[in-house]
Amino acid sequence: MAPSPFAELDEIRHALQPHYPALRAIPSRAKLLRSPLYASIAPQLTPLLTAVERGCHGSPTASCSPPGELRAVAWNIQRGRHLSALIEALRDDPELRRADVLLLSEVDLGMGRSGNRNIARELAVALGMHYAFGVSYLVLGDDVLENQEGAANTLALAGAAVLSRWPLGTVYNLDLPELRDKFSSKSEKRLGKKRALAAEILLPSGSLWVSTCHLDSNASPTQRSRQLAALLTELSSRGAHQLVGGDFNTTTYDASGTGALVFDLLHKLVTKGFHATVEGYMTPEDSYEQPLFATLEQLGYAHQGFNDRRQGSYFYDVESPYEEAKLIQKVGGLATRWLQRRLRPWNGCVPARLDWFVGRGVLPLAAGVVEVKRQDGIPASDHRPVFVDIALE
Repeated sequence: MAPSPFAELDEIRHALQPHYPALRAIPSRAKLLRSPLYASIAPQLTPLLTAVERGCHGSPTASCSPPGELRAVAWNIQRGRHLSALIEALRDDPELRRADVLLLSEVDLGMGRSGNRNIARELAVALGMHYAFGVSYLVLGDDVLENQEGAANTLALAGAAVLSRWPLGTVYNLDLPELRDKFSSKSEKRLGKKRALAAEILLPSGSLWVSTCHLDSNASPTQRSRQLAALLTELSSRGAHQLVGGDFNTTTYDASGTGALVFDLLHKLVTKGFHATVEGYMTPEDSYEQPLFATLEQLGYAHQGFNDRRQGSYFYDVESPYEEAKLIQKVGGLATRWLQRRLRPWNGCVPARLDWFVGRGVLPLAAGVVEVKRQDGIPASDHRPVFVDIALE
């Protein structure tokens, strides 16, 4: 997989906003590609969907890590909708404030659901860090319950970000295998595709290559392993020291379609039973997500020692309005109510391990998971940040 061509910019801008309503009204990708509108905007749209914005606003603060060591945090920040809580946690939490590198997924730029802010830049300014933001999507429709006020988008971009106390060298916005046509989605209608942002961290001792990772949730374990293989194959040629972190979506489910998901659930219940199925969310490498972990082994990337296996990084709270709406969308109301009843012994909140670090040529020293809530007790994101301390081998 060769890196796609992209533009590096001090500030991403475009003039596509007047076309959002017309683009939303096009029902399928096939009709989009035949439309005169698409032909007219393609020269602007194509480079936009691979663009990288980067900069350094303010003076980066000194690392808190001992010489030769580094702390990285990976976090799916759920669009950055609760930005003030994210900043407070990353600045003040005793574990998170020690981060030298942040690998962030689900990062918005100019989305109404997150206040039309430049989330990556505002985080970099607040924390005094270098940053790069890579575009994945032009977003034409919000996911369930994300923008109930109907706030209009400005730039309408979503992607990933890398923040660092150390300067950034080369940055790539990497192309990953496309598993589903996001433009034809009934909820979060998007132009673009799944990507990963890889960056060279210029440490005093040499280069460390890092990459965000956000694998598709609406996919099978085998499909997720294909996406990860593409990323790691590209990254493996970039240097001796590599660290990848993010939302691997190791749900243990084949969510490539409603039929596949229902069959998978029934198969688990028959072969393992309900309790063992739920417990298996914390050890996805033991059964259903084996293709992904086989890919890691094949390509020489380790996960042992990089992750605190005692704690979940995501909690299936089937009583929450968001999770309930997502379940109804995927499996229907009857199955959702049945799951809610069966999960009452867990208070409707089941831990799972979806977020990971993997590395090659680096030595893991310590790892952990941090719970972050707003002042009103609401989680700052639906995922918890994970961290790892490493030394370059």
